[in-house]
Amino acid sequence: MVFEISQSAANFYKNEFDLQNNEAIRLFVRGAEGFFLGVEKGELEQEAHIFEMNGVKFFINENDLWHFEGKKLDFCSKSEAMILS
Repeated sequence: MVFEISQSAANFYKNEFDLQNNEAIRLFVRGAEGFFLGVEKGELEQEAHIFEMNGVKFFINENDLWHFEGKKLDFCSKSEAMILS
């Protein structure tokens, strides 16, 4: 799977979440009138796809991979927004 997390995105989540021991950042698909990026702190799931950047572990469950394939997660400091492109 090709998915990239920028250093600025990892640093943003590192500062926002107080991660303990086996906790990581779960990235998932939220749906309403379209599909959106969901983010939450959770226990690292070993069967998930795991990515690490700047000491922060991220994971995506198999059912949500389609939304992230070939994309990059980045933080734009100017607009103070997370961008998945």
